[in-house]
Amino acid sequence: MPHSNQDVSPSRSHRLEALLNARSVAVIGASADPAKISGRPIAYMRARGYTGAIYPVNPGREEVQGLRCHPSIAAIGQPVDLAIIGTAAAHVEGAIREGIAAGVKAFVVFSSGFAELDEAGCALQGRLTDLARAHDVAIVGPNCLGIANCRSGLLATFTTALESHELQPGGFSFVSQSGALGAYWMDIVLRSGVGFSQWVTTGNECDVDAAEAIDFLVDDPDTQVIGLYIEDIRRIDAFRAALDRAARAGKPVIAIKAGSSSAGAAAAASHTGALAGNDALYEACLQQHGALRVRSLTEMMDAARLLLHGAAPAGPRLAVMTVSGGAGVLIADASEPLGLELPALKPEVAQALVPVLPSFVHPSNPLDITGNVLQDTPMIGRGMQALATDTETHAIVLFIGMMHSIADAFVQALSQARSHVHCPIIVVWVGAMDSSIHALEAAGIPVFLDIPQAMQAMARCLQMQRTRAQIVQRPKTQAATPVADNGQSLPTLSEWDGKQLLTRQHSVQIPTGWLLKAGAALPADLPYPVVAKLQSDQLLHKSDAGGVVLRIQDDPSLQAAMERLQKVGTGLGIPVQGILVEQMLPFDHELLLGLRRDPRFGPVLTLARGGIEAELDPDVVNLLLPANADDIAQMLSHLRCFKLLQGFRGKPGADISAVARRIADLAEWFLQQPLRELEINPLVIQGNQVWALDALITPLATD
Repeated sequence: MPHSNQDVSPSRSHRLEALLNARSVAVIGASADPAKISGRPIAYMRARGYTGAIYPVNPGREEVQGLRCHPSIAAIGQPVDLAIIGTAAAHVEGAIREGIAAGVKAFVVFSSGFAELDEAGCALQGRLTDLARAHDVAIVGPNCLGIANCRSGLLATFTTALESHELQPGGFSFVSQSGALGAYWMDIVLRSGVGFSQWVTTGNECDVDAAEAIDFLVDDPDTQVIGLYIEDIRRIDAFRAALDRAARAGKPVIAIKAGSSSAGAAAAASHTGALAGNDALYEACLQQHGALRVRSLTEMMDAARLLLHGAAPAGPRLAVMTVSGGAGVLIADASEPLGLELPALKPEVAQALVPVLPSFVHPSNPLDITGNVLQDTPMIGRGMQALATDTETHAIVLFIGMMHSIADAFVQALSQARSHVHCPIIVVWVGAMDSSIHALEAAGIPVFLDIPQAMQAMARCLQMQRTRAQIVQRPKTQAATPVADNGQSLPTLSEWDGKQLLTRQHSVQIPTGWLLKAGAALPADLPYPVVAKLQSDQLLHKSDAGGVVLRIQDDPSLQAAMERLQKVGTGLGIPVQGILVEQMLPFDHELLLGLRRDPRFGPVLTLARGGIEAELDPDVVNLLLPANADDIAQMLSHLRCFKLLQGFRGKPGADISAVARRIADLAEWFLQQPLRELEINPLVIQGNQVWALDALITPLATD
């Protein structure tokens, strides 16, 4: 396992300082051929002006690529921060031991043949982990593509992305569990002119993992936005803490999580030697800790450009200017389902536009300035300044297409306008030339090549900013230490036994009920109507087996129902505990609630729409615990059925705050109990009251 992290501040040195800000690098097995794996880092760093010292190590050579070569790390005779290892897997452990003895504090291991290969490789990788722990050194890899620091020129990598690109410093950093995806990302950011700060590919993660790399980047002064590619996270608590720190520090995290499909999960396992986790829980983890999940590097770059240029809208209100009426309609159509708004122009804004526009153009939003822009290109800047007189406008979106002959005039007008408006300017330029894109982005104006890209990027960034703002405003959730989980479970309890356990908590109510035997005398004054349910710890889904009789109105009907249920139990050949008779309660809403200890993510709360449509059209949200009532209220709002909970077409609404508090109390109770899983289905609601009409509980084995 990798080392555990604690929150760090810029005033305290991070464990990865010697790795990512290395001032001296040794290359073990250094090659004189700049095209070979152990030759590329030397060639790259020399060509791109690495500011530190480079020490080739190879006992068979006296000189490598114009540098003095040393027979061993010990022979260097100078401090070495980082050693790069690209030898055969069998020689890696010895090379690290030699480096540790010489005082090296960090290692990058390119070599493959470890946990991704076979059991012997797993054992060898485990010994590298033991070395990292025992000697407090940072090891990246094995089976990785390395690391890079763009500003210092540290290029401990053999990626071919650097074959045709010069370095360009920028505010974007990237952490990737895949070397190939990392290479593609580097190619994109260098080719597009965005540039980067730090780049880390973690490979098999024998020591340094994605969580620790994010934690370091939170305090990197040159990192503004963190990109992330993950297949599996082993240290979920550290990962959550790193994401939370990033959100509180104002550093957006844009993540690709691979392995959501069954085929993708299998590929991830064979590629990294790790099993992909439950995708729905990764989704919950990323969302509740303020990270933006995207599906591709293209979507990542779209969002990153908005964030890096400070062009992400602070709210949903857009002013749209186009050279095409049709494009304005398309932008309006794309905006509404994403929660973006094109409000009507305020009278004073429309009045300010009158002297700016041709007489045949009517002020509106979207605003069609027509092809007249060909003869009066500066009109764009004047129009934007007029639109910006509405201080409630969160962004101005401009659509243009081609018009290469006046591209320079466009760029000049927009660059000047940027300094005179209070909100971001976002350009959709169909067919834009690379030179125009680079010029505008140098002025802090992001350019998109089509409408859907721009609108989706804005909506995603807006949602992420809302989540991050909630994280910053709320105190860190602290829960009492939950009971230990030894991974062993007892059989699931019958509904009756489970509800007896639930009576120990007071947030969710249990209907009045009696456990009776068929043919036994009935309690006096039963509160009809009642329900009768067959009870057995071997019959967990009673309705499917005919083990439930609803809306019983009197004693004779109840006696008949109990006899029928007893026969069902006999026919199934299961031990019958008795018949649970419960009062039927009126309610307005029903949900499914699940609490469980996931082997990867720990305690998880699941809420879903209840009722007969629940399986037909699943409506489910998950939350990693601990969580407070505000978190759960927000969770409820993410259900598609939330409008029903609020009250719809005369149906009473639920008291969302009260329901959230009750669920939060139940979740806190669950954390303190020796339970593997608790499912309440349905959990019914009336006003501020919540009842468990059915419950399945699986205890933990505590011995």
